[in-house]
Amino acid sequence: MLRNASDSVIRVCEKNPHYYQYKGKEILLITSAEMYGAVINKQFDYRKYFDLLHKYRLNYTRIYPGAMIEKTGMSIGENNLAPGPETIVPWARSSVPGYIGGGNKFDLDKWDPEYFARLKDFISYAGQKGIFIEVCFFNAQYPESFDYSPLYREANIQGIGDCDHITFQYMDHDERLFARQLEYVEKLIVETNEFDNVIYEFIDEPTLFMCNSLRVYKWISALVDKAIEVEERLPKKHMLAQQLEFGVSFADDDRVAVTVTQYIEGLSRQVGGTLALNNVYCFDKPIELNETAVLPDWFVDCDPVTASRAEAWEFMVGGGAAFNQLNGYFNVRNPEAKDETNYVILDGLDKLRTFMEGLDYVTMTRDVNTVKGVSCHANINLISEKGKRYAMYMHHGSLNYGSIRRSYYVPGLGKFAPVIKMDMEKGGYEVTFIEPKTLKVVEKRVIACDGGEFDLPCPEYEEDIAILIKAVTE
Repeated sequence: MLRNASDSVIRVCEKNPHYYQYKGKEILLITSAEMYGAVINKQFDYRKYFDLLHKYRLNYTRIYPGAMIEKTGMSIGENNLAPGPETIVPWARSSVPGYIGGGNKFDLDKWDPEYFARLKDFISYAGQKGIFIEVCFFNAQYPESFDYSPLYREANIQGIGDCDHITFQYMDHDERLFARQLEYVEKLIVETNEFDNVIYEFIDEPTLFMCNSLRVYKWISALVDKAIEVEERLPKKHMLAQQLEFGVSFADDDRVAVTVTQYIEGLSRQVGGTLALNNVYCFDKPIELNETAVLPDWFVDCDPVTASRAEAWEFMVGGGAAFNQLNGYFNVRNPEAKDETNYVILDGLDKLRTFMEGLDYVTMTRDVNTVKGVSCHANINLISEKGKRYAMYMHHGSLNYGSIRRSYYVPGLGKFAPVIKMDMEKGGYEVTFIEPKTLKVVEKRVIACDGGEFDLPCPEYEEDIAILIKAVTE
């Protein structure tokens, strides 16, 4: 039986296990969020950040709580995950100078009360704004930034972490390190158990650097066991999550309730987007797409508004439970992400939430059989309750296979009026064509289906189209 969360905590939906519920009501998680450093960077004003998310009805964010710290300029120019001297983590600073990020080294025998006060205020304020937090304990350590981690031998006064960035994820390589990793997971769970708006994730990008997949899997499995053991003696139980990546999958493991995915295709061993839905939807768990190309830095030769919309809409209308766009507009200098292009993107995600909440989506599941083909190149995803209602999203973008930092859609150009070959149950249906960027109705018509295959012509549109089909007998 799938391990679920307590009744008061965000948990797997009882009516449809592909979605979440909170306080007895189904809920979707949709956001465009900062670079995971909101807590460990003391200069970042997360209250202004949450206020802006709340304004656009975005309700989700993800944090790295201290084991993974990046080097300045590593991923994007202004990176919250590279705090420098303003780094605050679960471990207290010692009196010994020499931390590469600035200031004194860390003392792994002492926890930092200031950090946990900040963490709890972060989660509490998010809850007041209706925002859910995914706490991701670890990330694959990068060779250029591993020495910034407090669990690296030169970053702490105990000299723990006598390994490289790959063997950091092997529980049998360094027993002292593994013991500290378990302590870290336990401490974070104990300190945050009181909150209902939390999901625990174990590691992002676990096999990114071609490490031994079996050894990494065993390490993650031990972390899962530790989390369960800790929560068994605490008042509340929370959902556990783990990313799907080549070589590591917990999609069929009942201990882990949520399957995490990243990017829209297999990128650097990661499995995301439609590819992930096609592979693991059958295991009846919520599936997240919780990392995308980073706004605005990675959108070098592409309209970020249209490309972002395609990523979000196709995943959520394809049966996803959560979408998190990685958004570098949020930074220390600009915690409210003041930018006109960004506002358009956030408004587009608000419209996606409006569209999805207008459906009875909890009665619908991913549908790969109703659409048999389309008369021009198109990416089509849909969910349905067959014979009753269908929701479809179609765009004409293509994958950008350039630099690793360009993993997104290049939108299709021009106008489109394709014919979709459908296979549906006999009956009368109302068909509504909707422009996703505005939610305006482009056309509405009633059709009769004799059962089986038929052609559905689309009205002319640009970029993309959403289609609702509803049985008229309802």
